[in-house]
Amino acid sequence: MKSVKINLAGRVRYLAFTVEAMFQIQEVFGGSGEMIEAIKGDTREGFSAACKAAAILAEQGELVRRGLGYDPEPMTDAETIAATMAPSEIAALKVAIPSALTLGYGREIEADADEVDLGLAELNTQKKT
Repeated sequence: MKSVKINLAGRVRYLAFTVEAMFQIQEVFGGSGEMIEAIKGDTREGFSAACKAAAILAEQGELVRRGLGYDPEPMTDAETIAATMAPSEIAALKVAIPSALTLGYGREIEADADEVDLGLAELNTQKKT
């Protein structure tokens, strides 16, 4: 599972966009697009939305860590994130949240080892001569 590493509430946290995070975001914000719009504002409401989203993603990141066998770290909530965050850290948070969504929705495609791109092989042959 890919995640975004960020410092929240005085600890290193991993924001992971899992299926559970997707459903929680749908319940709280109405969907990931609505969440992105909500965190954009440079207002108290935008910051509050960012803290809620970060808490959801950090909880899932911690559960993934635990599932992979790492020692449990304490969970954090939106209120703790808001109380411990410095104003200079808000921008990093608002970048990390969409990055976590991008990683969660992304997928890796690996080419088959037996598959050969004939066009590329021909081009490489022409370059060598």
